[in-house]
Amino acid sequence: MVEKIQSLLEKQGYLKIESNVPFVKLFVRYEMSSAKVVQVLDLVEDVTVTTEQYEVFCEKSKEHIREHGYEDIDFLTLVVTPFVSESRKYILSDTHCWIVNSETGSLIVYENQPDEFYGLREQIESQIPISVKVPEVIYETTPAGRYTGYYDDNPRQARSFAREFTPVNTALVIVNVLVFLYMSFFCSPERVETILYNGAMYAPGIIEHGQIYRLFTYMFLHNGFDHIAGNMVVLMFLGDNVERAVGKFRYILIYLLGGMFGGCGSFLYALYNPQIMSVGASGAIFAIIGALLWIVVINKGRLEDMTTLRVCVLIAYMLYQGFVAERVDNAAHLFGLVGGFVAALILYRKNDRSTLT
Repeated sequence: MVEKIQSLLEKQGYLKIESNVPFVKLFVRYEMSSAKVVQVLDLVEDVTVTTEQYEVFCEKSKEHIREHGYEDIDFLTLVVTPFVSESRKYILSDTHCWIVNSETGSLIVYENQPDEFYGLREQIESQIPISVKVPEVIYETTPAGRYTGYYDDNPRQARSFAREFTPVNTALVIVNVLVFLYMSFFCSPERVETILYNGAMYAPGIIEHGQIYRLFTYMFLHNGFDHIAGNMVVLMFLGDNVERAVGKFRYILIYLLGGMFGGCGSFLYALYNPQIMSVGASGAIFAIIGALLWIVVINKGRLEDMTTLRVCVLIAYMLYQGFVAERVDNAAHLFGLVGGFVAALILYRKNDRSTLT
């Protein structure tokens, strides 16, 4: 049974990490900044493991994953044993533990335990030998006071939403929209005087009056509904991926630094065309795309649903659209792209997945 569980975990993308305890087997599936961990205790033989030892095994396994940069850990222990009654003691001290009866092949899920673990329950049940008559999954109630209500109010969906939600990227979209709405109600974002007064990238203002802030404020100004709608749609879909990969703090750094680098490119171009003004989040968005390229490459060509080829095609398409369209600041796009790539190169490192010792 242990060999079958190991095989199905490896097929599901879990990596086996060697342990110096022979009957403790650790399997990890890394997903961006989170890790799904399955600890298998092979207690088929008459191995005596106290509750205190069990808790140490769990904590050591989690500690190893944390040491490699993964704080968001989903953890489950599978105790494979014919001594079901003896193994019930682990259930009393742990709310993420299943028992597999190695003699009958049945999966035992107690009431204070998770009903599912990313599809693993179905996979384990499918491995039960056909020749063995297997009862349905057994639900038993632990002593009073031990029930945790793990699935109160459907928490799986709540946890999934919490993991997918990207507060910084969402906040950036909201800020851009609010600025546009403010300008639409109280002034006209299409007028040159309006965007100039509110902080457009304008080379004479920077050179003659030292208005360096324009390299920052231009990112939050848009001169029309089509302009902001196009930028925010791209930002919502691409920014989410990058924020989940690098985290909130590094994401905002990549966005702002890359966007300001794009502003520097626009400024350099405007030195030869002093009357040019630039507004829009596209320089920062290209910084996010540049960061995405580095993240996908360092993660062996894949991040969620993005691949290296898809990102390269996206970059080529967006640059092409910029060059064939009128009144587009391609200098900001190119410099933003490079700035975001370099920022991610400095700020983001793929976590080392070494052996547990």
